[in-house]
Amino acid sequence: MSWRGIVLQIAYRLRRHFWGAWSMGRWLGALLLLAVAGVLLGSRMENWPLTAALGILFLAYTATVIWARQRRYILFRPETLLGDLPPPAGLDMAGLIPVRASGWFTVEGKRQYFVDLDAGYQTVPSRDHIVLARVYPSRFLLLGRWREQEIGWWYIFFEPAAVRQMQTGHLDFGARPRLTIQLTYGPDVKTIETIYLTFDNLTALKQVWADLAVDTPCGRGGDL
Repeated sequence: MSWRGIVLQIAYRLRRHFWGAWSMGRWLGALLLLAVAGVLLGSRMENWPLTAALGILFLAYTATVIWARQRRYILFRPETLLGDLPPPAGLDMAGLIPVRASGWFTVEGKRQYFVDLDAGYQTVPSRDHIVLARVYPSRFLLLGRWREQEIGWWYIFFEPAAVRQMQTGHLDFGARPRLTIQLTYGPDVKTIETIYLTFDNLTALKQVWADLAVDTPCGRGGDL
């Protein structure tokens, strides 16, 4: 079990679910701060142990939120997972491999960072790669709802020539670390994006890796 993954997942859900104009994370922080102020003003420091405990809890919560945001709500640990990989082979062009995807997605001129979306990986006849992901309506802590304008299909498109690095490992987001390909791409070193594709099994990971390795400049994972 990954405790850091659980913390990152909770922090992400607090960030993504809103009640009114505020995220659930902001509401929780405000309530903790109000609790500290209420005890402080109500007891005039007579109940200082409770005030101190609430103050420490507020500071710990703030530090955790900042840490999760800096980590982009995920923790990737590089590991060698490929073993005896078969020769590179392209995917059936009609094939869509189920994955969970994290990174910067776009649709109709909008751009947004999402973590752990239900998605699929596909290579089209031009050999361009597509990650198709969907945001579903959801609720968190009863009151929090995912923003309506973000619900629907989102996409990541990249050409083989833009891939600059591929690496396997495990990703912590939630209780169970998951098999992952970290893929870095961009037209040049100054414009870089990173995608994380997570898999339920090693067979699917190897299938996607082999497809990517067919015509990417970094081939079997070397840096450009």
